[in-house]
Amino acid sequence: MNLNLPIHHIGVACKSLEKERKIFEKLGFVKEAEFIDEQQGVKGEFIIPKNNLFPQYRFELLSNLNEKGVLDNYLKNKTKMYHIAYESKNIEQDLSLLLNDGLLVVDIMKASYFAKLCFVMMSNNLLIELVELK
Repeated sequence: MNLNLPIHHIGVACKSLEKERKIFEKLGFVKEAEFIDEQQGVKGEFIIPKNNLFPQYRFELLSNLNEKGVLDNYLKNKTKMYHIAYESKNIEQDLSLLLNDGLLVVDIMKASYFAKLCFVMMSNNLLIELVELK
């Protein structure tokens, strides 16, 4: 059985949300929402195309809450786009399907913006996030 889930966002690692947002604003994006997730140690913003005639997709700009954090390796290696998040209606069931070809990196947890989330590193080194909306 294959997953058939919509993409919720593409995660982007940032040193500075403000600097990153300014670049994306020049590319035609506006802020949709912002959040702080102390459990994950990140703060973030969702941005979407300003022109509503464009297909609706979103990026998640993320930065560490503290000087050192979960994004350090991505920032050190200059990896900007580091995960793809899929919207799940049943995260436990969808996670079980992903684990056939991946390794659980972050177990299912509650999050400030989502009801639940988890991260799986796929066998091709693609980081997948599953999110359940509130």
